[in-house]
Amino acid sequence: MVVVVLLALGGVGAWLLGAFQGDTLDQAAVQDGVAQILHEDFGEGDVANVQCPDDQPVKTGTTFDCGVTVAGQPKKVTVRVLNEQAQYEVGMPR
Repeated sequence: MVVVVLLALGGVGAWLLGAFQGDTLDQAAVQDGVAQILHEDFGEGDVANVQCPDDQPVKTGTTFDCGVTVAGQPKKVTVRVLNEQAQYEVGMPR
């Protein structure tokens, strides 16, 4: 199961939300988004320590893993950039 998060209604909306800065994703905004998706869409109640790599390009198809602690257990989630408007999807914790 993959949940799609739309961080913006167009490029201006994404910029206002801090989803990207220039041509890279904002690390803190992505980490906050991953935590929110895991909590709200995957029903994970205890999400902590989301760590995503910095300087990820806002380019369709870019994928990267974020480390996260779910219910006290270390997990990883894969994030995939969907388009140049900084929309991305978050995979299920594994």
